[in-house]
Amino acid sequence: MSSTWHQKKAKMAEYQFERELQSLGNNSDTVKDQTSEVAMGGGEEHFYEKKLTKEEKKALAAKKREEKRKAKEKKKGGGGGDDDENGEGSDVKKANEVLANMMNRDNEDEDGFVGESNPAAEQLAADGTICTYSTSRKGVDARSRDVNVQNFTLQHKGTVMLDATAVVLNHGNRYGLLGRNGCGKSTLMKALGARAIPIPGGIDTFHLKEEVEPSDTMTALDVVMSVDEERARLEKEAEDLNMAITTLTEAAERGETNFGGDGDDNMTLDEKQELIMEMLTATYERLDDLDADTAETRARSILQGLGFTHDMQSKLTKDFSGGWRMRVSLARALFIQPTLLLLDEPTNHLDMEAVIWLEDYLSRWNKILLLISHSQDFMNNVTTHTIHFTSKRKLEYYDGNYDQFVKTKGEKEENQMKQYNWEQDQIKSMKEYVARFGHGTSKNAKQAQSKQKVLDKMVRGGLTAKPEVEKPMNFKFPDPGHLPPPVLAFHDVSFAYPNCEPLYSNVDFGVDLDSRVALVGPNGAGKTTLVKLMSGELQPSMGDIRPHGHLKIGRFTQHFVDVLNLEQTPLEFFDAMYPGTPREEQRKYLGRFGVSGSMQVQKMGELSDGQNSRVVFAKLGRDAPHILLLDEPTNHLDMESIDSLAKAVNEFEGGMVLVSHDMRLISQVAKEIWLCDHKTITKYQGDIQNFKMDMRVQLELEDESKDSKSKKGKLRGDASVMKKTNDEKEKKKKAKSEGTKSSGSALDSLLAPKPRDTAERKDVFDVGEVKESLPAVAPVSQPKVEPASQGRPKYIPPHLRNKS
Repeated sequence: MSSTWHQKKAKMAEYQFERELQSLGNNSDTVKDQTSEVAMGGGEEHFYEKKLTKEEKKALAAKKREEKRKAKEKKKGGGGGDDDENGEGSDVKKANEVLANMMNRDNEDEDGFVGESNPAAEQLAADGTICTYSTSRKGVDARSRDVNVQNFTLQHKGTVMLDATAVVLNHGNRYGLLGRNGCGKSTLMKALGARAIPIPGGIDTFHLKEEVEPSDTMTALDVVMSVDEERARLEKEAEDLNMAITTLTEAAERGETNFGGDGDDNMTLDEKQELIMEMLTATYERLDDLDADTAETRARSILQGLGFTHDMQSKLTKDFSGGWRMRVSLARALFIQPTLLLLDEPTNHLDMEAVIWLEDYLSRWNKILLLISHSQDFMNNVTTHTIHFTSKRKLEYYDGNYDQFVKTKGEKEENQMKQYNWEQDQIKSMKEYVARFGHGTSKNAKQAQSKQKVLDKMVRGGLTAKPEVEKPMNFKFPDPGHLPPPVLAFHDVSFAYPNCEPLYSNVDFGVDLDSRVALVGPNGAGKTTLVKLMSGELQPSMGDIRPHGHLKIGRFTQHFVDVLNLEQTPLEFFDAMYPGTPREEQRKYLGRFGVSGSMQVQKMGELSDGQNSRVVFAKLGRDAPHILLLDEPTNHLDMESIDSLAKAVNEFEGGMVLVSHDMRLISQVAKEIWLCDHKTITKYQGDIQNFKMDMRVQLELEDESKDSKSKKGKLRGDASVMKKTNDEKEKKKKAKSEGTKSSGSALDSLLAPKPRDTAERKDVFDVGEVKESLPAVAPVSQPKVEPASQGRPKYIPPHLRNKS
């Protein structure tokens, strides 16, 4: 079938070429005739082609039709004149119907392809999302590759999220969508994905919103390549368009002049032919994207980039976890290459090397990309434009990536504040003058009247509004109190899930109150498992894990929503967790973490994931743990919340172990990077930027270091949330440890390997103290470190290791 449409495409190109030659030939003949007439003494009027009268045109058309009819009668053996003419008219009508159908494609089915109905938009409305706009669907040009909707208003369950704003997405741009948690970013993306607003019919969309369904018949590769329905639809469209342009051309050759159809009587033959050729070209380009000759190679390449080994690509989707099935869905979106790709937090289920690969892949996206992401580094390296949800329920558009947006927005607000202050000073001065000299007939009174006129004119012309500065959040984890080290130590620990290969073998390390550790490594290497071992949720298969007797651990998990009662409000949740605490104190504490106002009395099932994340962080702070275990804490937070979290962690007097693919957060809070892989833990020699560079090399991506200063930038983040200086830390440690002698570091000493009941140690929602006293200590080694002479350890992603 692929070869068939390739032949049709070649025929189309040949047809275009012939039309150009014919046009050139006609022009040449006209020039020759004109030159000949002039040489023979013809007048100036012979430089112009002779125009036929309406009667002459009708006679010529009738003559051609009669010649055509006689030729067909001769070929068929006679007869059929009237029927043939009726057939010709019927063919033109069919051609017009094809053109009209293609121009009116504005509905889409749930998979993101054009269809006859729009169940996605109907479901969106049923869920309480209402979209209104002034742009007419009939007025949208089906050929346009841009989205432009004016006076757009978005409501969800009675809450106005956008009010009379413009939605503009231009072909070739990659947009980052920014705004605080709960402002409506995901709701807007759902409206676009459901085509609940006017999108040109020629723009196909794909909204990555859920994982693929588990199947016991289709593998990951099968699902990614399951676009045969679209290919068949496109081939049918190409066939219809070829028929339409052939019919119109033949009708023109017969001398017909009536090519009008329903609603498009004003279109000339040339305009129709040009429009059909544009549609046909776009259809063939789309078929090129889905070419069966390269489909499997492209699909495997995308799956490999997202972390699927060759064997995993052949596994049934029912054998994958939800996170891996989401990766399959992402792979399918990239494989389909839609004109408008809508990605809402696409990195949430990816490990770091998959994030880096996706970042590189999307940075070359040449259609329309709309991206929601919590990762500043990812946004900076992917997006070319930024759309900001303002507090006034408008969309503001900025050229450039996130860093450029921050700079431009800051300069804009600074200039606005200067203008506001100047106007207020002028108003104050003029009002005082008018109040003092505004009466009587003196010279000063006339000046006062003049100033009053200036003041009135300023007011009528519109005064500059004071820039609205959003109230910053103030995450804070209270001082948990001092604990002498060792606080938490692993000695010769091994772990394996039942009937599985060991994830860790003979691991030794420790964590103290001054630890700032980031765990990195591929999915499946055991990062979350290690966090569960630290919190006591899992027990080692061999070896011993010894916590300090009074240690309290607070843990933030990837699946925090599973332990929240979504039928409760945040206030009800806090009342249940901390009975007897005054309501005002509960409100104050929630407000510190950005859960304020009406949000406190809304059911958590109605809040966004980011807002619920803040409730969990408020709970963590309320429990005052000694060590924070943060497993992907930024997955649903906005940029402001992440900055507030980083600042709180850097001011925290306890220890922290972080699992995250957000490189900016790691650069802000981590002192050490531990690599979890090869059944052990290795201390990485270098920072997170070095680690990213190593992975880019192993993934055979272009080296970004050449232009990192001018384009990529560093990953250090805002100065306000950077780590405290060593001097500040030393002063605090000295003050807190005065009168207390340390019994050794957790990195070089270990509690004796005495078994214990871990039921006493609890997670974030039930943090309790471990009552055991400290026994004698034994040595414990640091995580294994490569000798400095050998440089940083070479990291190879799992799916590339068979190449080395």
